[in-house]
Amino acid sequence: MPEESTRRSFLAAAGTGVAAALAGCGGNAPDQTATESPTDEPMGGSDDTDTDTEEGTPQSGGTLQMMATGSIQTLDPINAKGSGAGYNQYNQQLMMFPDGEYPPEAALATDYELSDDGLTYTFTLREDATFHNGDDVTAEDVVYSYRRLAESENSRNRDDIVGDTMTVAHEKDASRASPEDETTLADVVPNSLQVEAVDDYTFEMTLASEFQWTLFQIAGGAFAILPANSVGDIEGYDGEYSYNEFFSTQGDGPTFAGAGAFQVDSWSKGDAITLSAFDDYYGTQPQIDEIVFTVVPDGNTRLNRFENGNADILEGMPTASFTPSNVSIEEEDGNKSLGTYDLGGQTVNYGQIPSLTTEYLVFNTLEVPIPVRKAFAYALDQHSVAENVYKGTATPAYHITPPAAYPTFEEGVDSNDTYTRHAENGYQSNLEGASDGYPYGYGETDLESATQVMEEAGYSSDNTFEITATTISGNSAYQRVFTRLQSKLRQAHIEMEITEAEFGTIISQAISGSMEVFALGDGMEYPGPENFLRFLYGESPSGQFTRWGAEGSYHNEELRQTALDAWAENYAGEDSTDQSEAEAFQTIEEVNWLSMQELPIVNPASQRFWHQHVDVEMYGVMENQTFTDLTLSR
Repeated sequence: MPEESTRRSFLAAAGTGVAAALAGCGGNAPDQTATESPTDEPMGGSDDTDTDTEEGTPQSGGTLQMMATGSIQTLDPINAKGSGAGYNQYNQQLMMFPDGEYPPEAALATDYELSDDGLTYTFTLREDATFHNGDDVTAEDVVYSYRRLAESENSRNRDDIVGDTMTVAHEKDASRASPEDETTLADVVPNSLQVEAVDDYTFEMTLASEFQWTLFQIAGGAFAILPANSVGDIEGYDGEYSYNEFFSTQGDGPTFAGAGAFQVDSWSKGDAITLSAFDDYYGTQPQIDEIVFTVVPDGNTRLNRFENGNADILEGMPTASFTPSNVSIEEEDGNKSLGTYDLGGQTVNYGQIPSLTTEYLVFNTLEVPIPVRKAFAYALDQHSVAENVYKGTATPAYHITPPAAYPTFEEGVDSNDTYTRHAENGYQSNLEGASDGYPYGYGETDLESATQVMEEAGYSSDNTFEITATTISGNSAYQRVFTRLQSKLRQAHIEMEITEAEFGTIISQAISGSMEVFALGDGMEYPGPENFLRFLYGESPSGQFTRWGAEGSYHNEELRQTALDAWAENYAGEDSTDQSEAEAFQTIEEVNWLSMQELPIVNPASQRFWHQHVDVEMYGVMENQTFTDLTLSR
């Protein structure tokens, strides 16, 4: 431990036997499961309650009925991409976002010390936390979990720990990664990651360079702590279980053990997952007995199940079904809007909060030429989509970074103002072609320019470009965006077919590069522009969804070099400042405009609907919440 350090204390969870810490943070990971196939019969709570209560009175016990948007194939937090049903409930990290609020607070850690050079974090762990298998949580478990994230061949989230932003110091061996693994960061030398169990309850981690969002990053789902030696997919561990036995349903699996407030009770792939309250959880003991997440990919089916009483909470409603006039806002709590919603004559609770999310189209630049990508941008009117498709529950997006996290350049101009002024008129622009703002028309469709750019590239009514767009099954908003574009693009000599796939399938196909263009929404793990822009500046193109800059991709190498220089010198350089970082971020946003790798659509608000018998808080902007305090009063 460094001799000179600055102590930063978290809440020390004191109390008479029960820790005050709230449970887990979410992040990018999976879930789905069940013991029995779900039915469409209305489901009541458990009969096993602590006390007899009148209807409408909060009571302990009961079963919370939730819905998962797609099938989950693994419980492994390092393998998952995208959020998953129940993940926040059964896993736990060193840090957490209490009810989705930031900054992060203590979870499995109680406090930490940061060395004066800003590189070494020394965490003190709780001594009363146990895994679902009964083992104590120790520093060795943290070392194992972080090493798996960086070293395991099963990790899809190496960029979170040894990528271009938060990078734990480590050694590299280029021979460990084949050329096609260029961006999987597979060159980490085993056991070189600078993480150490100083003693049973002291964990130390050293970064390669300072990173201001470190505590946010490790609160993300990929950093969930698992029992050491659960599986043997990194050097030095033989594994108590086979991979699919621990993380999936092979043999007697899952034998999975996390450290969250709920434990995995049973799992039927493609069906449902059942979680039960973990009696030995260190923190606030859950008030309900169990949570059942039923897999319901279609948005309209989810709405019907909720309306019929077969689900207790609805996270978001299909935009085509949402009626803004049915909302009655009764309270403004910070950036949260709380009230009720008239759902077919029954009144349900309603919550809305701006999210740190951007929804956009992703182009595979190995398959889609630059003129086609620009024609899409000319054809899309973000303002019209926000108003008519999202019905005012989203704002038009012109950057990949959401407005609240957009870089600022001068005092008195906040992030939202900088975002809008740059899009409207090129405020503080850095590149030719972006000096007048968004190049494809701010708040308008420009089919004349779309047609012109295609005809200049040699396309015509007799020589059209054919493309297949993929949207998430049951997502009516994405479907309507593509449908609106389809007829417009036809006028610009582009014939687009629209197909659907489950979310998990889309992520797998994005990783393999088998789609041409698809719609995606991405939420920030921390409110810094680098969270999103690390995937856009072209450093390691083969592993990015866009493939921009990869050999054989349609790209401008001079433009790519501009982005590489901006990142290396203005953001990651030794002499970087807040001002230079802001310039780097805006340069990369402008590079994306000119290269059109990802076409921003909207920044949506997050919505939650819940029945009157459910007592639950509306989550905060990080959108992660554990249901320890939730009660039912059926």
